[in-house]
Amino acid sequence: MESKEWLKSFSKEEYRKHIQKIQEQLEKEGLDVMLLSAPENIFYATGYRSWYASSLFRPVFVFVPKEGEPAIYLRILERTTVENTSWCKNIYCSGSEERHLGNLNAKDPEEALRKFISTLEYPVKTIGIEEGDGLHYFWPLHILKELISKMSDCLEFVDGSRVIQKARMIKTEWEISKIEEACKVTEEAIVDTFATIRAGITTEKDIAKGIASRMTAKGVDRISYLTVNSGKDKYHTFNSYATDRVVQEGEIVLVDISGHIDGYASDLTRVMYVGIQPPQKYVEMANVAKECIHAGIKKLVPGTKLSEVSDAIEGYLKNARCQVLHTSGHSVGLTVTEYPNITGDSEEIVQPGMVFALENGVYPFDETIGASSIEISFRMEDEAVVTETGARWLSGPGKALYTMDDF
Repeated sequence: MESKEWLKSFSKEEYRKHIQKIQEQLEKEGLDVMLLSAPENIFYATGYRSWYASSLFRPVFVFVPKEGEPAIYLRILERTTVENTSWCKNIYCSGSEERHLGNLNAKDPEEALRKFISTLEYPVKTIGIEEGDGLHYFWPLHILKELISKMSDCLEFVDGSRVIQKARMIKTEWEISKIEEACKVTEEAIVDTFATIRAGITTEKDIAKGIASRMTAKGVDRISYLTVNSGKDKYHTFNSYATDRVVQEGEIVLVDISGHIDGYASDLTRVMYVGIQPPQKYVEMANVAKECIHAGIKKLVPGTKLSEVSDAIEGYLKNARCQVLHTSGHSVGLTVTEYPNITGDSEEIVQPGMVFALENGVYPFDETIGASSIEISFRMEDEAVVTETGARWLSGPGKALYTMDDF
């Protein structure tokens, strides 16, 4: 029989690693089953990925037990996609009987969960759900409310955020390779698009379109973040969509971009001066933005608290007499921003296999007015993976400030 492993999202060995990590965390947290609803968590636990999740009228759930194989519940028409893309063999399907589409073995999520629990060789009392910061229950809330209400006689639904957060926190070599590939493609798309910018002609939307088209041409299958800021009316904004505004000579263009390859994300920020010779103060501020994250990667060593990494980045900015406006980075994986964050109060310990987007910037503003008075923005963001001895860059590291003279 012809092998169909090319249809799978990732190898069976990779799948086993993911399940093992979830089950280890279930044991540590004292939970019996993890209920997953978010597409990225479903993908992580099974390999199932489909555009089907774009409709919030058709819920999908995955049940991961602390022992044994996981199960998935969804509509019958998606069964073949599950069989193609995932390693999950326990499939519970609902649908319309009169259409004769196949074996309907669960009329709703409640019946699927009850049937699945009955197959387990241990008593189930606690179900973890995606409840904490950085996670989200994905489907209409009434479905979860009904599930909890109908099963409250025998089960307790509790916050299981740490289970999936901790499982996904340490990346496998395959995951790291995908993030690195996404970073490379994103970097090339940004630089190649910067080369096309023409003062008085190019719009922010032209820049966004150029980056997006180059990313997709080189394998990015989803873009989840595409910020383009230019000119004094947008220097004080951080997450704006591109506009029809035409960029002008002497302005700064800041782009913050994330694209996914096989589920895994990049997250890079780059800045360009629209001209040949930028003012010296621009060069100095851009270099501070770059060097602050380089100070951070030097602290990204196993055994270090993430708060110390944050202190290194923020400390560099303060020593350069720059205000600190935001936190200094976050983990990256199946989502652009995931646990843990690089903050001054983080107690999480740096471990090999963690992947971070290190970021911060220089944003001069009038403190008597606030952030709305930011007069210009220089931010740097690059990704790094923690190794046994320190960390290495997965992107760039990028140039502090591009100019038209670079092209």
